[in-house]
Amino acid sequence: MLRLFLLIPLIIPTFVFAQTTDDWNRLRRYADEIGIDSLCDQPDAACLTAYFTQIVYGKPNPRLSYQGLPEHIDTLRINRLTQQFLSGADWCPLLDSLESHDRAYRQLKAYCMRCLVDDYMTDSLTIEQVKSSLNVYRWLNRFPADKRVVVNIPSATLRVIDREGTTLLSSRVIVGKPKTPTPLFTAQITNIVTYPYWNVPRSITINELLPKIRKAPATALADMNLQIINAKGAIVHPDSVNWSVRNAQFPYRLRQSTGCDNALGLMKFTINSPYDIYLHDTNQRGLFASANRALSHGCIRVEKPVELANLLLGARRFDPSFLQSREKQISPKTIQLPKAVPVIITYMLLDMDEAGAITVYRDVYNWWRLAL
Repeated sequence: MLRLFLLIPLIIPTFVFAQTTDDWNRLRRYADEIGIDSLCDQPDAACLTAYFTQIVYGKPNPRLSYQGLPEHIDTLRINRLTQQFLSGADWCPLLDSLESHDRAYRQLKAYCMRCLVDDYMTDSLTIEQVKSSLNVYRWLNRFPADKRVVVNIPSATLRVIDREGTTLLSSRVIVGKPKTPTPLFTAQITNIVTYPYWNVPRSITINELLPKIRKAPATALADMNLQIINAKGAIVHPDSVNWSVRNAQFPYRLRQSTGCDNALGLMKFTINSPYDIYLHDTNQRGLFASANRALSHGCIRVEKPVELANLLLGARRFDPSFLQSREKQISPKTIQLPKAVPVIITYMLLDMDEAGAITVYRDVYNWWRLAL
């Protein structure tokens, strides 16, 4: 991980107005400096609208596999920008008001526009990575909300940000390992489940757990606090199971009982996506201190689940001591959020940290290298 501290003041571009041609050249140069390829040669209404839309709202990552959030693009003000530009009016204030207000975006943009290649660029830090991160911040502008949960896979971190891009909460997370990567998607967190069951994904049941359980079913199931569930949702005694059946034909599912030993910990944040992926607590909290936090089967373990829950609920519902609960076999309880909260999974190799330093993270899934 490379961290570079910026001593550069925040620079917001100022355009000098003279003729439309001068404005057009400055707009194209500004777009190029922040990573937007030339879209056309003449400043007609269609071209200007495309430029302004990309400057404000970016482009989605080609690896985005599911988008469960509606996009909100302010076409009225984008069109007003175009008309101001064509009429020779001062269009910069409106553009600045529409661009992301996130402090990290503004700092990265200042860095990118300075293009301090000689002073700061290394093998692991390229101007293309800066521009890619800028695009992610612009793309986040498509999903305005009072609270948004943004997870970045390479940094294995989570931020809750408000409508203005202010960070309300930062937390380390554990994401999918390279063999079981966390996909890029947008969705909503709808509720919180306390003392959740862990319904073991079938792939884990078949490939990892069944070979261990067959050796001593009752003992192995007890050690892992697992229950056998039939198609009707009833618990099945291990002595009644035909353990010689082939893995693919195993007719049951496994469920881990609630409690402090549960793999989901004491809290799960339900996400309405097509994936069996959610945010959750963990019974292995010591792993958050690890530099490599790409360790899960795809779900996202959260270091600060209590703080996240209280923030999403808009009230202090849980005390920190909740995570020290040692009770077992408590029934799960679902708490609906007052309002569903967007969750957005991103892949940024380069970002600003809270200290104002540019940080470059490991390409944990080799997605950047494969795109070159």
